[in-house]
Amino acid sequence: MPLHPHTSPPSPLRIGVNVRWLIAGKLEGTGWYTYRILEQLFQSHPEVEWHLFYDRTPGEEVAFSGASPSLHRHILGPAARHPWLWEYWNTVQIPRALKKHQVDVYWSPDGLLPKRVRGWNGRMVTTIHDLNFVHQPEGIPARVGAYYRRVVAQSARRADALLTVSQKTKDDVLQTYRVPADKVAVSYNAPAQTFRPLNAQEKVEAQKRFAMGFPYFCFVGAFTPRKNVRTLVEAFVDFRNRLPEAPHRLVLAGSTLHRDQALRRALEAAGDYVVTLGHVPGEDLQALYGGAEAFCFPSLFEGFGIPLVEAMASGCPVLSSSTSCMPEIVADAGLLLDPMDVNAWSHALIQMAQNPEMLANYRENGLARARDFGWEPSAEIVWKSLQPC
Repeated sequence: MPLHPHTSPPSPLRIGVNVRWLIAGKLEGTGWYTYRILEQLFQSHPEVEWHLFYDRTPGEEVAFSGASPSLHRHILGPAARHPWLWEYWNTVQIPRALKKHQVDVYWSPDGLLPKRVRGWNGRMVTTIHDLNFVHQPEGIPARVGAYYRRVVAQSARRADALLTVSQKTKDDVLQTYRVPADKVAVSYNAPAQTFRPLNAQEKVEAQKRFAMGFPYFCFVGAFTPRKNVRTLVEAFVDFRNRLPEAPHRLVLAGSTLHRDQALRRALEAAGDYVVTLGHVPGEDLQALYGGAEAFCFPSLFEGFGIPLVEAMASGCPVLSSSTSCMPEIVADAGLLLDPMDVNAWSHALIQMAQNPEMLANYRENGLARARDFGWEPSAEIVWKSLQPC
């Protein structure tokens, strides 16, 4: 009787992920995208052997403890927070790790891939969130912009598959880097957490907490020239001049990333009617959005604009820039304005302050639009891009 040769069970698919943007207590756009997509992938694909590459010891809230039976965490130092350290991390540490752990597929959600990995033939996938460093380099430190322009261009051509977070960014990537259209898929962002409208009492409490009990408009985002907060502040000052009896405040939430003298001067002119909160942690954003009369987002350039969807999911009417990807994300659920037209923004604030029917209409439309974005379908698109050919 012939002997049947012993066959070993197939090895699990090994996927490595760059998770250096998972910084405890400081998750921003790329970090939230990475975290929420991985949450979904760990749940739907426990058969995969996952290898997460951190550049520092992760805090417990971003370590995915117990998330998957085959999850391995690796600390590849030093902490990469400077262009030359990014270079070392991407060209030395990551290639070593891919070979050492016999990774089959490597996904880098920040647009940065090694140029080459000698002795490794795995699949490389990356997510490009936007090309602001190409189109608006003046708003980025020179070394940072130069690094991104060089390495993202290399990565776009080196990658086996590319992901973007909006159709607008996909079109931009195709035009800028001349890569094949079938190489790029759109995996939308979604609210970083669960958001819901506030009830009447909760809204009163939010007004007390953030605006001394007054009704308020709000902005959430980093303070960079690209976010164009100056236009909003100047429009609010004009709104106050036209409606001096209006009790409204303007509440600004976010971290200052670059010096902006024009914004500083606008804030000085606005006086105490503008409240600056600094960074607001995720668990407090629910109250900030939900308590506002409207969310104002005059940004000049975005890859997606997560705060737009967060605000809509919170039942907060949206005033948004009409440029870049914002019309794609907001659709007809908010009021779209020229980001440089201070008069248009001032007029829109007056409308929101005086027209409760308009507020109610945008609130309902926004809630419906927010339901179009979710992490589960976005993660499924990422999963398809990660599949070996």
